[in-house]
Amino acid sequence: MSISRLLNLIIKCFLVFVLIFLLYCTLINRKFGMAQVNKVIGVYYIHVGDKALKKHNMQKAINAYQTGLNKFPGHYEAWLNLGNIYVAYEDYYSATKAYENAILAKNNYTPARMNLGIITAEKLGNFDNAIVQYKSIISAKHRLITIPFVFDNKKSETANIAIAYYNMGRAYSQKAFYTPKEHQSEKTKLLRNAAAAYENAIKIVKNNYEMFYNLALTYHLLGDYNKAGLNYCKAIDLSPMEYEAHYNLGLLLKHIKKPQYAVDELEKAVVLSTGNISKNSNYIFEILNLVSMDAKLMNEENINLQNETENINKQTQSPEISLSRGKIVISEEDDEKILESFRKCNSKVLFESK
Repeated sequence: MSISRLLNLIIKCFLVFVLIFLLYCTLINRKFGMAQVNKVIGVYYIHVGDKALKKHNMQKAINAYQTGLNKFPGHYEAWLNLGNIYVAYEDYYSATKAYENAILAKNNYTPARMNLGIITAEKLGNFDNAIVQYKSIISAKHRLITIPFVFDNKKSETANIAIAYYNMGRAYSQKAFYTPKEHQSEKTKLLRNAAAAYENAIKIVKNNYEMFYNLALTYHLLGDYNKAGLNYCKAIDLSPMEYEAHYNLGLLLKHIKKPQYAVDELEKAVVLSTGNISKNSNYIFEILNLVSMDAKLMNEENINLQNETENINKQTQSPEISLSRGKIVISEEDDEKILESFRKCNSKVLFESK
């Protein structure tokens, strides 16, 4: 049989199949037929919405998605896109409804559950619902497929679980913050749940500043100063130029009456916050003055810390600077020295010895 005859036969078979399908939909199962027609119309309008979204024509995208989803409500990706547009317009209740519809269409749809959790916790204060969404992401069974050089969803699914643990920790922490002081046992339980969630996230993503910082802050609030100190030091090692970890570690050291070590961290916090958030800088500077006075009065561990401080000062003094396009530029070598001096967590020995 020639190729042309074979092609003609295939076309005829296809046309017969289409004719039989149309007769079935028209005469036997009209409901099924209408559903297929609506699905085709819906997909067309959703395609129009996708094109409008790419061109940042948000209102046209909303109208097209709404029309398409009225015809084809099972298109979970369109619900997700619609929810994201509502978030951009700060219409969080409409966004929530869109994400919920996406989940109805596909129960284990991670992007919709993740976004729903973030919006309900961060914008609407519904921490319990957010925790439910994150737990669903963590417990969901996804098919992990790895095809070398073609497709691999194992890393993305693992990363999503880490993010879900981290966001769940934030939700527990936020709920604890809004729990009345008289319910101390409940606050403590929530903070412990938050710490456990952060710990699980860190087991997956081992080098993330935000995860270690929030874990340290949680242990700080729980009064476990040893774990808090170690995790602050880890956060500082990962991102030494973020002032918050230095500042909170300084407060912790002040509280456990290690003022010389506290001065070291608070000085770094002052330098890093200066020029960015002047109100915080002034407040940190006031605390630094108080702690400095305590350090002078107590004069404890002064020799060891003084030697360590002198070594750091020798490394960072007199940086080689030059002008480039009207801006002061520090040489790469001195820039690395300064970075290392901020990364140095002198108080780590206090927590490691316990």
